[in-house]
Amino acid sequence: MRSIPRLLLFLGLAWLTYYLFSQARAANTEENVDATRVVLLFGGVVLLGGVTGVLFVVMVMPMLGDIMGNLFFQPNEQIERTAHDEAAGACARGDYGAAVEAYQKALAENPEDTLAYSEIVKIQCEQFHDPAAGAATLEEALQQEWPVEDAAFLSSRLVDVYWKYQRDAHMARALLMQIVETMPGTRHASNAEHRLQEIEKQISLEG
Repeated sequence: MRSIPRLLLFLGLAWLTYYLFSQARAANTEENVDATRVVLLFGGVVLLGGVTGVLFVVMVMPMLGDIMGNLFFQPNEQIERTAHDEAAGACARGDYGAAVEAYQKALAENPEDTLAYSEIVKIQCEQFHDPAAGAATLEEALQQEWPVEDAAFLSSRLVDVYWKYQRDAHMARALLMQIVETMPGTRHASNAEHRLQEIEKQISLEG
């Protein structure tokens, strides 16, 4: 609402500038030209035109920008923050405890949120340096009934914890073999076989 008086002021000055300009043109075409009047009128046009231009740049253009932005992008609509947004913000601040709590909140709202499980485990392993807790989180999650894709994803993350963070080749191998046996002919089984080969190769190099 505050923009309406500004717009009216701009329109009023624009109209007055045009009026003075028309009067100056008329005075300049008279038979007996009053040079002083013509100069004053054109001077008023220049002065008011400059003020009007400044007002257009300072007040009208931002207002038009806001109108266009609201029309196309609707920035004034309130954006609801999700638990994942809260967790990301906490991570950015380095408050990983709050991040875990936010992800747990996401799981309370949606127990099938595999990304929340994955992010909790990542924090436990990389920030809290507690891969055992990360493994326990995933092992508990895998006790639930999951669609094949989700089960494969969580199992793959558990393999990461066993091998990447705990260097437990026995547990990593066992879980990969389980994926191969329970999901035969799928890309998950193929990926598991590939990872088995990588682990065996790495073990032989380290040995």
